[in-house]
Amino acid sequence: MSNKDFLYAIADAEKLIKGFTDCTLPKEDWTHEAHLIVALWLLARHGEMALPEMRTRLLRYNESVGGVNDDHDGYHETLTVFWLWAVKEMLADDDGKVYWNQDALDDLIFDETLADRNLWVEFYSKEKMMSVEARQRFVQPDLKEMG
Repeated sequence: MSNKDFLYAIADAEKLIKGFTDCTLPKEDWTHEAHLIVALWLLARHGEMALPEMRTRLLRYNESVGGVNDDHDGYHETLTVFWLWAVKEMLADDDGKVYWNQDALDDLIFDETLADRNLWVEFYSKEKMMSVEARQRFVQPDLKEMG
């Protein structure tokens, strides 16, 4: 079977993004892969404004699916910054531009590094990443610099 048989069609990715954006995506469909797809789309569409766009959309989505509790709003600033950085680091061209097209989506889906939802542990101790401070604002890694 060729890679073409495994494509995550861009039309399906755009339906996922629409569901996330308009808060109709079922909570169980908000997977690590879905986060990455939205990150790629936001980076390609909004460039340097991808982080505030992701933050706003995540907070709205979390509230819509009940991801908010007394302790926090379900949002983690450091993880959000980290994953946007990782997607850009792995998929940007030499000029730092990220694209939204089928090839870029395929590269994202088939990237084993990005598929590892625990990639952040190379950069952060669990204590630092799970701290209230890291949840509320971006904190620099304590194990390895983000290049």
